[in-house]
Amino acid sequence: MRHVFAISLGLLLIQGLSAEPELKGSPAELATYLASLPKTVSVTGESEVKVQADRAVINLKVTTENKSLQEALRVNQEIRNKMLNSLKERDISADRIQASKFSSTPKYGMFSDKAKSYRVENIIKVTVGDEKQFQATAHLVDAETEVQYLGIDFEHSDKEALKKKAIAQALDNAIERTKVYEERLKVRLTPKNFSEAAALSQGAPPAMPRVESVGFSSKPKAPTPILGRDNSYAVTDESGSLFGELFFTARVAVEYTLESK
Repeated sequence: MRHVFAISLGLLLIQGLSAEPELKGSPAELATYLASLPKTVSVTGESEVKVQADRAVINLKVTTENKSLQEALRVNQEIRNKMLNSLKERDISADRIQASKFSSTPKYGMFSDKAKSYRVENIIKVTVGDEKQFQATAHLVDAETEVQYLGIDFEHSDKEALKKKAIAQALDNAIERTKVYEERLKVRLTPKNFSEAAALSQGAPPAMPRVESVGFSSKPKAPTPILGRDNSYAVTDESGSLFGELFFTARVAVEYTLESK
């Protein structure tokens, strides 16, 4: 019984400590207290900055397979060197050709612990700035059966400046809304706090035509995007950019203290 009483007393103490503070007083006193509390309001600003991408990163994969791991590595390196030399001849410097990922995978027989062959893969990223360089890179996919096209990413060389521009425009938008509220509602809004959410979103590029490779093995390969060979790839801006559009969006929320004028 003594233990039960001790537990009950402990629970009552915990409930007392966690209870919300109680407001006491007359209705007039409570009204005065509530009126003295600071009033806040949040104003949101949004913006979107649209630009043409000025470069593209083409992702290629070089795959070689051989019974010997050393031979698979050697052939893979040989093909990548050939790619590098071919791109250099077409004014694409080595610093714009990056190896981003490497893997080697052994293949085993059903009843053996010894690998029967080795598969070596290298992901290569090539940054191009115009149609000529794009065509030169796309040619590698058709010229080498071991080279596969994985995809393309559009970028802008001044991305950080465009992000800042989007945030500045979002703030301007919030300030304009604040002025409207102050003027129409006859109140004074004083900035107290803020938060932001900036993001880079990429618009969908125009559909890329399928270009068939001929005279090579039947190994499945991704379609090769070739710019300018088909009317389905239309230039969407008067500037003549062959790359997709980028959208830099920003959203800010400014918290204000509300006062009557």
